[in-house]
Amino acid sequence: MKKFTIYYQKNQEIQECILEAKSVIELKNLNDYPLNVLYIKEIKKFEFNLPTFRNHKKDIYEFFSQLDIMLHSHLTFSESVDLLLDLEQEKMIYEILDIMQQSLSSSISIDEALKKYKKYLGETSLLFLKLGFENGNIKESIHSLVEILTQDIQSSEKLHDILRYPMVLIFSLIVSICMIFIYVLPNFDFVFTLLEDDLPYPTQVLLWIKTMLENYSFFILLAIIIGTICIFYIVKKYKYFFDKILLLNIPLLSNVMKEYYFYRLFLSISIIVTSKYQFQLAISNSKNIVNNLYVQKTMQKILRSIKNGSSVSDAFDQSKIFDSLTIKLLHTADYTNEYESILLDIAIQYKKRFLKSLKNFSSIMEPLLILLISLVVLWLILAIMLPIWNLGSAIN
Repeated sequence: MKKFTIYYQKNQEIQECILEAKSVIELKNLNDYPLNVLYIKEIKKFEFNLPTFRNHKKDIYEFFSQLDIMLHSHLTFSESVDLLLDLEQEKMIYEILDIMQQSLSSSISIDEALKKYKKYLGETSLLFLKLGFENGNIKESIHSLVEILTQDIQSSEKLHDILRYPMVLIFSLIVSICMIFIYVLPNFDFVFTLLEDDLPYPTQVLLWIKTMLENYSFFILLAIIIGTICIFYIVKKYKYFFDKILLLNIPLLSNVMKEYYFYRLFLSISIIVTSKYQFQLAISNSKNIVNNLYVQKTMQKILRSIKNGSSVSDAFDQSKIFDSLTIKLLHTADYTNEYESILLDIAIQYKKRFLKSLKNFSSIMEPLLILLISLVVLWLILAIMLPIWNLGSAIN
């Protein structure tokens, strides 16, 4: 059971109470759950306060969730910001709230004022703040933003759950190899010396690696660091090219990335169109939500085609990166003008495919990793044991 501190409004005063439940959803079903809830905070038994290890994504999600709850409790945006400033907040969130408060009392728009926090808040958060104030529906915009952030966190958690086991296997293999080099090989140096040129090939490779690590470890480490920096520089400089490869040309991984990017894209477009914005404006604002330059450029081309008179389905079809079902659904939307519901259906389809491709990726990667680890273990066993067997034969 978890403990939650609940702040709520009663008799025009802010009060608090502590309740226990397994989750926030169960908490809301309790008989003691108060009315006019403003803010819910989980009481954590252990807190890790090092800022470098904080999950900023969850901080942002919790912040906007609090704001969403307050706005749905009939508080204004300004009142909600003031109330959040009175509560204990993480340092960066407090700075953001302070800038929001200053922006509300000046002529500067909130999205412009928060641009220096773009890396922390993300493109999506700034977009929905901007749209909410421009359209006068900040309450609905914050709620839609929370929906997208919820889906992002759930998708990330699923990805982490799937990758956790392979990462544990790789880590275990690295630790095992290090232990062999440090503790096992020195005990067999005498055997290897006796055989000298008669050492089997797996043992020669093992000893060559050992010699390289002992004599050139500094240069190897330096080469890895320089190589990593060069790779990051090249990827950054030719981002469009690498993003295109990532999206289209890498077996297994490309499918996962494509379905995830398109799911986020159509979910965002769907929410913006539902907020009564034009389709062109929805694409223009949503294209940067996907952190892939190739997709962003493609959406820019689609937007130009629509402005030049092409139908939505034709513009998407010309890009050649969307599947036939998406094009057919968009064609239906062109014919019926039911963009809101059809765009949401497309987003749901991509979500289902993303989860399926993620599962397929895991089901193929895990056996491949186990096979790789088995081959490495077999090589190590042969490299160590073959000289012993050969030495026994020579003695006989």
